Amino acid sequence: MIRPVPYVDLPRFVHALDQRARARQGEFANFVASPEIEEARSSISVLLGSILPITPTASTWICEDHWRLLGLAQARKRPGAQAWDLAYLAALTNPGGQPSAVSQYEVLFELLQYALNAAILKGVHRFFARIEDTRPEIELFGKLGFQRYARELTYWLESPAEGVERLAEATHRATLHTSERPMRLLTRFQPAPPPEEGPDEIRPDVALRRWQHHDAWGLLRLYDACTPRRVQLAEGLTSEELVHTRAAGGRTWFVPLLEPTSAAFVHDRGVRLGGWLRLRFGRGSQPHMISVLAHPDDADVSPALLRFGLRVLALEDQRPVVCQVREYESAVVDALRAAGFEHWGSHALLVRHLTARGLRDQMAPALESRVVYGVKGFGTTPSRMSEGETTYYAREHD
Repeated sequence: MIRPVPYVDLPRFVHALDQRARARQGEFANFVASPEIEEARSSISVLLGSILPITPTASTWICEDHWRLLGLAQARKRPGAQAWDLAYLAALTNPGGQPSAVSQYEVLFELLQYALNAAILKGVHRFFARIEDTRPEIELFGKLGFQRYARELTYWLESPAEGVERLAEATHRATLHTSERPMRLLTRFQPAPPPEEGPDEIRPDVALRRWQHHDAWGLLRLYDACTPRRVQLAEGLTSEELVHTRAAGGRTWFVPLLEPTSAAFVHDRGVRLGGWLRLRFGRGSQPHMISVLAHPDDADVSPALLRFGLRVLALEDQRPVVCQVREYESAVVDALRAAGFEHWGSHALLVRHLTARGLRDQMAPALESRVVYGVKGFGTTPSRMSEGETTYYAREHD
């Protein structure tokens, strides 16, 4: 039987038990989906989540058999409530210490299907999931209509100071094997002389300023320039969703003692943003996190943003640095490799579109071009909709 659990953050407790069991060479549950690093938000939910075991923005379901927990799932809604993210999906390996008549495959399938049905009843348009590339359970998502639209790569660096040195060496080697004109361009990335910088002051190689919330529109335009069209159509992000997912809430303040400090910067070129950088300082056992987004027309921005971020992180506690980047962001990937980052893991990004526009007397797929761009067809391609005929859309009647 599957039933919802109102607001209780049970998946986080089960995940903590599984992590403890794995540290002792065991396994408590098979987590198909789970966040690698929890990203706290600056909102009242952060305070409530720290005082009480509740998550007001999440929906949780459990699968049980005669009061024995078999599995659980949790989905979290994005701003606007038009999209959900699958945060947790797990099946217990040995529930209650007794063998179960239901397999893990069936538990996971039923939980995922139940979550999709709940999203449809709530009027959700898109359901997202992030799954490890090598997991066999990814077949479940294909059977339920999920489509793979991108791959996310995770890179790991043991020390930020080491990354700064590696970038300086790579820049120096590049200046020795280029002509005079490229040398003048690359000298901007050479380390600044120590006398020109104070102990608490780091001069970036490109003009940077602090992220402000009014930069959300510019970040959306930067995302459009960096992202293939097929990925844009699959994600369908609004500016609020982009700020929530890629910019981690776009906050300019944080709740002390409840979440790690973070800082975000933008490279403003006036008419557009040339780059965006976010630093999340690690706390406890968590590593530092760095996120970089650079315009494809500005190839020199990626190493400059990365070098600045690593130099800032090098002033903090010495701990590893993690960076998550999409596979098509080649400029950022090249900068990470030059800094000594090692490939740590790959995740498939999946989406399931739950709604589609219905045209009169016919059906149309959700990502069909004229549906996405309007009823006049795509570009100069003539269609029945471009003849001025009135189109009636399907409506739900009570």
